[in-house]
Amino acid sequence: MKVLLTRTDRLGDLVLALPAADLLQAAKPDWRLQMLVAPGLEVVAAAHPALEKVHAWSDGMKPERRRRLIGELQAENFDAVLMLQYRRELALLLRRARIGRIFGPYSKPTSWCLLHRGLRQGRSGSGRHEMDLNLELAGAMAGLSRERRRQALSNFRRPEIKPEPRQQTWAADWRAREAPGARHVVFVHPGSGGSALDWGPERFAEVAGKLARLPATRVFVTGAAADARMVRGVKAHLDARVGVLLERFTLAQFMAILGCGDVLVAPSTGPLHLAAAVGTPTVGLFPPAPVMSPARWGQRGPQAARLVPDVPCPVKRRCTREKCRFYNCLEGISVAEVVDRAKRILAESPARSRQQGVIEHDG
Repeated sequence: MKVLLTRTDRLGDLVLALPAADLLQAAKPDWRLQMLVAPGLEVVAAAHPALEKVHAWSDGMKPERRRRLIGELQAENFDAVLMLQYRRELALLLRRARIGRIFGPYSKPTSWCLLHRGLRQGRSGSGRHEMDLNLELAGAMAGLSRERRRQALSNFRRPEIKPEPRQQTWAADWRAREAPGARHVVFVHPGSGGSALDWGPERFAEVAGKLARLPATRVFVTGAAADARMVRGVKAHLDARVGVLLERFTLAQFMAILGCGDVLVAPSTGPLHLAAAVGTPTVGLFPPAPVMSPARWGQRGPQAARLVPDVPCPVKRRCTREKCRFYNCLEGISVAEVVDRAKRILAESPARSRQQGVIEHDG
């Protein structure tokens, strides 16, 4: 059977959706899998070995490009589609493409009309981790019993992505050039892309500076275009020993660069999940609000530390931000706590092997 998986929102969402492909490959080894993702994220899905091919869709596609996509999907002759996130516009496109039966979450009123089969699933108010919800959907589509679906949650513990060998070699060369003699390379990614509360730029700068003072440690602040304002704010307070990597890499290069690092410090954001998926230890900063908390969005990877401020969050679901009497509660996470957690990870982790351009990951 030929199956199309769809997850067309942001980077972190896509990373946490990829274990669904692992489950389907394990449960149905004869199934052939492809994926539909947001434009620009194809390289991330393409790094997953279970996926034969990757397509791209967005609601803002021009009519001509949408028609071409429908033709592409029809030519693949899919037997079924697994929508890991229900989106009405995408469901309508899949219906028009007539590419097979559509399975997905019954989470919106129109999902009961546009899906052929599904699983009743509320996400934002569920209190469950996004990756587990994706695995549950994949297991249900594969016909697994509830007991086997529960078992799958422990069998597939984290997303795993491996950049291409040439990208790994390129990243190893970059590290040797930019951090010569460094035993450890640390990345600090201050931007959240609006997905969580912001930690002050001066705090990220202080973390970067303190870590840069460790023996044989090189620290870089990273960011893309959406993070430019935050990165500039960090740079204004930054120790001269810290490098700034703003808009320096393609996504494929950034994925490989993260893979050659020893720890990433970041708020709840896509690069945090990407780093964990390529095997890099991480320190993540999370608000306590249920829809932002690590119980819902925590990164899953080796040595994944998740820091949450110790405040009695008054909301049951969404953060009310400036309206909350505890705003900005994320500042309850101290610089010392973040630095200490990163230092512990570095002390517990042997330096990665980079002989002959090969990058090996622990855990």
